[in-house]
Amino acid sequence: MTSVSSRQMENAHRLLIWFFAVVIVATPLLMASWFALCPQYGDPSCPTNARPLAMLAAYRIAPAGLMQAFLAVNLAVAYLFPLGYLGMGLVAWRRSPWLTALGVGCGWVGAIVWGYIADQSFLLTQMAHAQHDAEFAALETAYFADWHILVVATGWVVGHLLGYLFLGIALLRSKLVPAWSAAMIIAAAPIMGPLAYGLNQNALQILGYLMVAVGCVPAARFLGRSGAANGPETNGPGLR
Repeated sequence: MTSVSSRQMENAHRLLIWFFAVVIVATPLLMASWFALCPQYGDPSCPTNARPLAMLAAYRIAPAGLMQAFLAVNLAVAYLFPLGYLGMGLVAWRRSPWLTALGVGCGWVGAIVWGYIADQSFLLTQMAHAQHDAEFAALETAYFADWHILVVATGWVVGHLLGYLFLGIALLRSKLVPAWSAAMIIAAAPIMGPLAYGLNQNALQILGYLMVAVGCVPAARFLGRSGAANGPETNGPGLR
């Protein structure tokens, strides 16, 4: 009985680790897809509250196939995005605990609000087809003027960028992945944030998430190979 229980625990542990190994690569790919498919194509702030009428028009005229793909990605991202940061933290936490804690905490604050954003996309889709644009635009303007929404939006912007930055540094200091992969995650934060929005180039935001996905491949391989739930040994040059 003990042997069976031990085997079941081992299998469950292995399944969980492989799940996180897949998630840390799949999540940034999903995010890149989200920004590529958001109906205000090319706008990094899509859906933008600054131009609610243009936003509703974009949702209305988006090709049906692309819109359905976009809504499906919304559904997946709402559940997987926070787990991506947790999975990255599994790799580095024993050798760089404080940076990992900061990265996971910031990432969670930024990613957990995606439920709001996904819900907004489903709602905007219905609003666009109802064709009461003036009333819905006024509602959107009032909605985004609420300070509670400002807090949520600030958490998203600051949290997801700092999450990748801190976790990238934690992975670099842990020496458990190649330096290039950690550096790619670190560099992705300013590319998908200040550069993408400052230059109004959605392609840079998509590029940033693709960089995170590529940078996370060695971390995913480490998880799958070593079962990082128990973590690497804490002695060694990577300990911080």
